[in-house]
Amino acid sequence: MAQTMTIPVQTTKITFDKLEQPTNGSLQGPTVFDPAKHLSFEPPKEFITLQDLLLSEDKAISPVAVTAPFPLFSQEGVKALRADLFRREVVDKHAYSLTPGCYKMRGYSYDTPFVDAVWKSPAVLAACSKAAGVDLSVVFDYEIAHMNVQVDALLGQPTLSSVLPQPTPPSNTRSGSPVVEQPAIVQDDDLESLPANGTWHTDSYPWVCVVMLSDPTNMCGGETGLRKGDGTLLKVRGPAVGWAVMMQGGCVKHIALKASGGTGERITMVTSFRAKDPAQKDVSNLTNVKRSSKHNELFQQWSTYRLDVLSQRALLMRNEIAKGEKTAEEISAMMTEWQAVQAEYLKTTVDEMYGPGREGSQF
Repeated sequence: MAQTMTIPVQTTKITFDKLEQPTNGSLQGPTVFDPAKHLSFEPPKEFITLQDLLLSEDKAISPVAVTAPFPLFSQEGVKALRADLFRREVVDKHAYSLTPGCYKMRGYSYDTPFVDAVWKSPAVLAACSKAAGVDLSVVFDYEIAHMNVQVDALLGQPTLSSVLPQPTPPSNTRSGSPVVEQPAIVQDDDLESLPANGTWHTDSYPWVCVVMLSDPTNMCGGETGLRKGDGTLLKVRGPAVGWAVMMQGGCVKHIALKASGGTGERITMVTSFRAKDPAQKDVSNLTNVKRSSKHNELFQQWSTYRLDVLSQRALLMRNEIAKGEKTAEEISAMMTEWQAVQAEYLKTTVDEMYGPGREGSQF
C-alpha cells in the first residue's frame, strides 16, 4: 500500500503581539456582508487571452488568461475585510512566517465570518465569473482567501493611514482611456532579472482572484510576470486597494515580483476557483498547497469536493441515458468513454494525496 509522504512546513509562528495591528480605523470584528455597501464591481476593460500568450486552450475553461485590474470591493468592504482578518484570535491561530518580513494565513475562513460570507456571496461569485468569462465556484473552504502579507509592521512600525484612500483607477490601454506612464499589461523581456517573491509556477487550481487589501501608492514592483509560449515575458501590474485581478493560473506559468516602498505593507488575498459546471475540465492538484496546509483539513475537503463532482457527473450521465434516445451501441460507447475519464479523475484525486504530487499543473 502506498504511504503518505508528510512534507514538513518550515515556518515561524506569528503572534498578535509581534504583529503591528493594521491601522484601518477601529477594529471591531466582523460585520454583516452587504453587497450594496461592500462591493464596487466593474468588469475589467482589458484582458490577455491564452492565445495572446501563445498558450494552448486544450485544458482551459475560458479563453482568458488574465484580466487587467478591476474594482471589486469598496472602501467600506476593504475596511471590513481587514477588521475581520486582523483580530488577535485570528492572527494568533493562523498566521505563520516563511521569511523575515513576510507571513501567510490559510484555512481560517471558519474563524472569519465576514470573509467567509464574502466569498460565498452570489454577488461576488457572479462578479468573478463575469470577469473570467466562465461560471466559477470556490474550489472548497480551505482555499477561501489565502493571505500573503509583506510587512514592515513585523518590526513594530505602523503602516496604513486610518482612512483608506480612494484608489486611482488603473489605466486601460485597450479601452480608449488616456495613456498613463504605467499600462496594466506590458512586454518585459528582462523580467527574470527583477527580484521575485517566489518561483515560476502554475497554480494548484484553475482560477484565482487576487485582491489588494493595502495601499500600493508609491510601491515599486509587486507585479505578476507571465511566461508566454515562445519564452518571452509579460508583466501585469498589480491592482489598487480594493481592486482585483482574475487569472487562469492553472494554465499560465507565472511569478510574483517583490514589492518595495509604498506604505510599508503589501497585503493580497487570493481565493481559488474551479468551474461551476461539473462536466468542465478540472486541472486541480495539491502540489503547491500541500506545503503550507494542514493535511487533515486539506485532504478532507479535497476528497469531498472531488466526490461531489463525480456524483454530479454520474447524475448527468444517468439522466442522459434515461432519456431513452440512445441505441445499445451508443450507450456502450458513452459509458466506456465516461468510465475512462472518471477513472483518471479518481486516480488523480488519490495520487495528489501521496508523495510530492504533480509538478505544478502538468496535464
